[in-house]
Amino acid sequence: MTAAAGEDRDRTRGDAPPERVSNSLGQLLVVKLEESRWTGSFERLLYRHRPGGAFLQSLRSAESTAELLAKISRTLEAPPLLWLAEEGGKDGPLGAFLPPLPSLRTAAERGPSAVARLGELIGSAMKLLGFNTNCAPTLDLASPSEQNVAARTFGSDPREVARCGEAFIHGLCRRRILACGKHFPGLGSLQPGPTARLPAVGKPMAQLWHEDLLPYRDLLPQLPLVLVSHAAYKAYDFDVPHAAAHSTNILEGLLRVKLRYEGLAVADVARAEDAQEALDPGEKAARCVKAGCNLLLVEARETSVESALAALRKAIDSGRLPAARIERSLRRIRLLRKGLTAPGGKVAKTALDQLARQFEDFSRGMNLNDCEHGRQSHNGARRQSGEPQIA
Repeated sequence: MTAAAGEDRDRTRGDAPPERVSNSLGQLLVVKLEESRWTGSFERLLYRHRPGGAFLQSLRSAESTAELLAKISRTLEAPPLLWLAEEGGKDGPLGAFLPPLPSLRTAAERGPSAVARLGELIGSAMKLLGFNTNCAPTLDLASPSEQNVAARTFGSDPREVARCGEAFIHGLCRRRILACGKHFPGLGSLQPGPTARLPAVGKPMAQLWHEDLLPYRDLLPQLPLVLVSHAAYKAYDFDVPHAAAHSTNILEGLLRVKLRYEGLAVADVARAEDAQEALDPGEKAARCVKAGCNLLLVEARETSVESALAALRKAIDSGRLPAARIERSLRRIRLLRKGLTAPGGKVAKTALDQLARQFEDFSRGMNLNDCEHGRQSHNGARRQSGEPQIA
């Protein structure tokens, strides 16, 4: 089965009723809030367009976050996907009111059990606040310039990345948090070019399969969502480079057909990618969905949301985008949201304090291990030189 077969399948199954599809297009969108505040304009946006979820990019306090998530959920009626991107490290959004957690790399150096605990702690905090979806873990392989403990990757060994990624996912699942692996099919060998060009990965197909794609080959059955890369891949679109989120060869041919993925493919159309083609958010959205994406991250602005929805409606009306493809995405979204519960809107101080102590204990354990590891290494060097060892 080829990538083109996916489009043929959409056409031959017959389109869903246009009115139903048009009225449900907002469900394909997750709106990204730069500031975690409830405003009149944001409330009107939710009522008017009924997006499938919201993504908080920054947090203020535990109490205000819980209240905001509850308001979003009540406004949208059906339990929405409530997103955060948290993987630990000093810059994580939970650090606004909780002690900092170790980075992915630091936890990975202690092994999968430490990574699982990191995922579980993050999942506990997200669940307490009312989130249900984490835009994590990063499954990219570390690049040569990223070999440090602050890096937001597990490492450069594909099998180790897969093992740690699985542990992190299991930690989130223990707290009933959905995981979204990123950035498919991998950004570890990205070749950054001039700002006017689309970033490109030049690895041959066989090398991508055995390296960058190995974590996805192992983990896709456990991932309800994957965030698609903003880079182009010469192995799949050599003649005319496309961002992966716009590439039928990658989304249909590789992800759906070869890897048999049944979850949601997510594209971030709020990014400033595709400078080469100067696409507006609406055209980005239409291209992503036509190529095979099911869910779109867009700015929580009326102009951005309306542009995306208008472009999707136009593509459906013109026949460029089969309505059956939209209906297939809507079915996947409905299936994913089954079992989601509405956030309570309140955070018990005792529960938050207990979680803060768990964060501190885990981080302290990582630091003690660092000290012990450093002491052993230093003593090894002293033994070789005949110097006294450190007790």
